[in-house]
This record gives sequence, C-alpha cells and structure tokens, in this order.
Amino acid sequence: MVDQPHFGRRLRMLRQERGLSQAQLADGAMSPGYLSRLESGARPPTPKVVAQLAERLGVAESAFAAPSAADREPVEDLVKAVTAESGAAHVGELLDRVGAERTGLGAPLRWLALWARARIRRDDTPDEDLLAQGEELLRIAEESGIPELRARSLVLVSRLHRSLGDVKAAHDLAAAAYAVAIEHELPQADAVRALMVLISTEAESSRLPDALKHVADLELLSRDTSRPLRVEALWTAAGVYVRHGNHTAAEARLAEAVELGSSRDDLVLWMRLRFAAASLRLQMHPCRLEGARQALDEAEPAVALVGTARQRLEFRTIRAHAHFHAGEIGAARALCEEIGAEARGLEFRDRVRFDVLAQLIEIRSGHVDAGVRAIETLARKAHETGHMDLAAEIWKNLAETLALVRSA
Repeated sequence: MVDQPHFGRRLRMLRQERGLSQAQLADGAMSPGYLSRLESGARPPTPKVVAQLAERLGVAESAFAAPSAADREPVEDLVKAVTAESGAAHVGELLDRVGAERTGLGAPLRWLALWARARIRRDDTPDEDLLAQGEELLRIAEESGIPELRARSLVLVSRLHRSLGDVKAAHDLAAAAYAVAIEHELPQADAVRALMVLISTEAESSRLPDALKHVADLELLSRDTSRPLRVEALWTAAGVYVRHGNHTAAEARLAEAVELGSSRDDLVLWMRLRFAAASLRLQMHPCRLEGARQALDEAEPAVALVGTARQRLEFRTIRAHAHFHAGEIGAARALCEEIGAEARGLEFRDRVRFDVLAQLIEIRSGHVDAGVRAIETLARKAHETGHMDLAAEIWKNLAETLALVRSA
C-alpha cells in the first residue's frame, strides 16, 4: 500500500541516493513542483505516477509501500535483538519460524532472517556467495523502506566488496551507508560501522586527507557506543595514523583499545585486536617487531581456543611476516610453504601481501630476477584495482629488500 507521508520520504531517499535533482527525475513526466509536493507528502501519488517513478528509479513499485502494521509491530525489538552486540534468547526461535515460512512474510521479517544467516561467517562459505546473500539483503532493505535496515545492509555489502578487492564499490556503498545514517539520525553505532569501512577504503585508495577527516568524526562518534565498537573504531583510527606516518598517535589508539578490550568480555575481539596491533606494528617504519611479536604471542592461546579456520590462517600469515622482518628467512619460507594454497581464503589485501612476502623470500634466497618480475606484476594488480596504498607498500618493500640483497 502506498501512503503519504511514507511515499514522499521514500521517494526523496531513492532520488538522493541516485544523485538526481527533482528536475532531473521529473524531466518530461511531471513538473518539479508536483514532484516536490509528492516528496513533502502534500499530494498523494496516483498509480500512474507510482509506476513512472519506479521505472525511472529502477525499483519495483513495492519499494514505495509502507510496511504493514503486522510487519512493523515486531520490527523494532527484532532489529535491536538480532543486530545488537548480543541478541536476546527468543531471537533464535523467531528466526526458525521466519525461515520456515516461505510466503506471506513482510520485507522486515525476510530481512531479519537473511541478516542472521549473512552475519554468521562460515569458513566454508566463499565471500562471493556471501556477497550474493548481501545483495539480496540490500534489495529487501530497499523494499522495506526502513533506513536502519538499508544502512546495515550497505555496510555488510561494502565489507564484502572490500574483502573481494573491489575498493571503489566498497567505498561508494560505505559512503551511502554513512549518508543514510546521518540523514535519518540513526543510532550512533550505525554511523560508526559505516565510517569504519569508509575510512578503510579511503586509506587503501590513497585518499588519506579524507580518511584523516573521517577519523576525527569516528573517534568522536564512537565514544558513546559499546565497548567492542569503540575498540574496533580505535584500531581503525590506528591504521590510518600508521599510513600517515604518525606512529605515536597509532600506538596511543592501540594502547587505549587494549585497555578497553577485555578477554573476559569478548575473547574473539581481544584476539582480533592483537592481530590488528601486530599487523600495524609490522607496517610501521621502522617496524615495531618486538611489539608485533608480543601481540602475536598474547593472541596465540586464544587462536587455539576460539579461532576459526580463517582467523588461524590470518594469524599464521602475520607470523610469517614477523619472521621475515626479523631476518628469519628460513622460518618465514617454511610457514609460507605450509600455508600454500590456503592463502586463497584470505581477504584480497592480505592475500596480495602474502604473495608479495613469498616473492620477497625468493629474492632474499637468491632468485632475484624471477622475484622482481612477480612482485612487479602484483604491484600493477594492486594499482589497477584501486589499491594505491597497497601498491606503494609493495614497491617500498621491494626496494628495501633489493637494497639488503645488494649490500650483503
């Protein structure tokens, strides 16, 4: 059912997300003034107008429909429970019921069922498959007309695109999620999650001034969120400061995150924080090898206890990087060979860095020409996919390794 003022709010949101002015959307079909009155809720739309606007915006007519009372009634409690840091006990039973129903479900309930599945990352589910689920989630969120669902779907799909190496798509989706969160004054947690992905994509594509500006917003917004979210925000900020060369600021954020993150509250988060600290310290110039190894040593028991297959893989690759930085080429080579084809399970950026590491080991072992050619190919791949920061890192690591080999 298409009702005002919901129709007008939904129309304005869809138009703005596509970067269209009222005049551009109205072009030839109706006057901009009439479209303005539709958006303000002052005029009810006719079926013909609904069809025209849906076609121009590339959505189904149902995208304008207001959720029914039956759909809306449980939505607030369900969204809070399923997407909160810890869900309520009754949510599992509800999702079982929702999943069993194949017809007659409103968009919010279908979204919640899909969200619960997409949110739980399974080691045997490729990111490509998770992306397909995420895009369906986003489609249903648009249909629902609920800003919270749209913002959270955009963040999820953005993260998956980033994991697969499409940094431009990830950036655009994260920017859209942040815009939705701000425009609709959603809970701060939604803005913080969107900002974290946006900042990461900005830093990776060498938009460092934008990333630094957004880091200031992130640090302010995350102060009043949950402790786990604040911890993630701090290590996101630390990553930007490392790229900026401000290692003092990066270490300060990591120290604050370590102080806030307790293994008693969330062992997985505590472990992931140490992964982040180790990786960032190895990327500093000069690298903080001792601090990186300390973080890895602290994380190791937790990895054995609660780590997933992907997290165990990530831990081993960071350990291999640490061996290399320490000059322990034999240990680094052995660990890389042990990981082997498993590296395909890493996110794009980590996978490229692992491939570069393997070739740097070859150069240090005397296979200079072949190693250089392989690394040049990897640097071009990073550049072509928009990972400017990664490409610069690859060239720097190659130059440093060649200098070591020539001075030996």
